[in-house]
Amino acid sequence: MPSRRALFPAVVTAVGLAFAPLLTLGCGKTVPTDAGAKSDATPAPLDPGQTKQRDDLDATLKALAETKMNGQGATFVEPIMKFWTNEFIEKTGGKVKINYQGTGSGAGVTQMTKKLADFGCSDAPMNQKQLDEAKSNGGAVVHVPLVIGAVVPMYNLPGVDAPVKFTGPLLVEIFTGKVAKWNDPKLAALNPGVALPDLAIQPVYRADTSGTSFIFSDYLSKVDAGFKKEVGASTAPKWPETVGIRQPKSDGVAGHIDRTPGAIGYIELTYALDKKAKYGSVRNKAGKDVLADFAGITAAAEASLGEKQTAEPYSLHELTYNLTDAGGDGSYPIAGMSFAVVYQKLEGAKGKAVVAFLRWATSPEGQEMAKKRNYAPLPPALGAKIAARLDTVSVE
Repeated sequence: MPSRRALFPAVVTAVGLAFAPLLTLGCGKTVPTDAGAKSDATPAPLDPGQTKQRDDLDATLKALAETKMNGQGATFVEPIMKFWTNEFIEKTGGKVKINYQGTGSGAGVTQMTKKLADFGCSDAPMNQKQLDEAKSNGGAVVHVPLVIGAVVPMYNLPGVDAPVKFTGPLLVEIFTGKVAKWNDPKLAALNPGVALPDLAIQPVYRADTSGTSFIFSDYLSKVDAGFKKEVGASTAPKWPETVGIRQPKSDGVAGHIDRTPGAIGYIELTYALDKKAKYGSVRNKAGKDVLADFAGITAAAEASLGEKQTAEPYSLHELTYNLTDAGGDGSYPIAGMSFAVVYQKLEGAKGKAVVAFLRWATSPEGQEMAKKRNYAPLPPALGAKIAARLDTVSVE
């Protein structure tokens, strides 16, 4: 088994240089007015082998035939998908157009399986039932890691400027209705000196089948056995029927929180940053209170990517990794990886374009763009494994 460090070379040490100029993260922090603006940091120079790979990929993109393809799925990656798809149109001279709809991870897997989408995106690897359905419809499926990100507890708490501190067990109690007021003694004890208001807590859940829900509920299941049994780690957790409110997609959750004092929900980091919303820190396995940022996401990945995946659905696939509740002082505990899912046998010009798009998105150039939308890039060693995995996809 490769060591953790071998899977994550140079990325950690590059955090301060490559990412710090792009944004300042957290409650009351700012993001660039143009999130797609160029970084002030200079990307590391490519070695001769990488330069050849880039040039070969550019030539492949230019040689693609005119086509249109549809993608569906995770809202977790929708912000970067908007950048990637627009850039890809330019890279192919306008010949290949991609329409990506953030319909939720469950819908993305379903539409890909039914061949109503050319590729799906999901933050939860496909389970055995989904794989069996895909096998009967189109054969084997390949999972392609795209980016690494974070899910944060976003809230609307007027008059409270400092980031509120949470623990995993306390989040369980909040999202199951056991802690119902912001000035509850458990929250107050964790946040000394913070004037928490006498205001009802309204949890906001995803109404659709969601990979963000999977990442969040997977973390809560790891820190609380009762939650695992009663609610479960799922793209559609069994949230209490009489607690909180359900909203569709990440935009729906973020919008409701933004409009509702006392609301709290779980949201991908990029959405919270784009709204300049408040979100709290989460105490990690090492007992450290960590506010989600690039360094914390990277640390969680570094601690997890060298671990053998023994639990389903991760154990069913190559190159799928569970990043929640990672060890290490600096790890943010609710980190996750988003995947593209495609059939291993594709057809025609559209099939070639799908493979080329995934190669480019996971290349150093595509990952440089991902950093600008607040995702941690895939480590170079994993990028090489992805390229080899895409080699197994046949296009007839």
